[in-house]
Amino acid sequence: MSDPSQISDQEASHNAYNVFVFTLEALASPPEKQCELMGDYNTAWELRDDALAGHYLIGSGLFTDQQERAILEFLAAIDPVPVNDMPSGSGRAKNLAAMQNPVWEPIRDLAKRLVSTLASVTAANRAYLGLPDAP
Repeated sequence: MSDPSQISDQEASHNAYNVFVFTLEALASPPEKQCELMGDYNTAWELRDDALAGHYLIGSGLFTDQQERAILEFLAAIDPVPVNDMPSGSGRAKNLAAMQNPVWEPIRDLAKRLVSTLASVTAANRAYLGLPDAP
């Protein structure tokens, strides 16, 4: 008999994807919105770290080959972002300075494209999790 407190691999993948797509949407946003979404706390480090967790979604069965390639391209671009050299900690000023670093511009563009590429997966994910459609 299975343990009812354990979630299935499919549910775990959907929950992880939900966090990943939130991160992508945040990364696609302007710096002020990024800071707001992350609570003005270690925004650069948290967004990069949460994005890199997307590696665990590769091979999950949620994506087409083309979508997986787009995710891997995005992960390769965000991995070298030097977040440890950016201002961090608590507060808008530090986090805004970090997110206004020019290194984020291509990441924002890639995130926007990836959100679009993954739109069908996101819709299926929201339906699976019983979440309302995105605005």
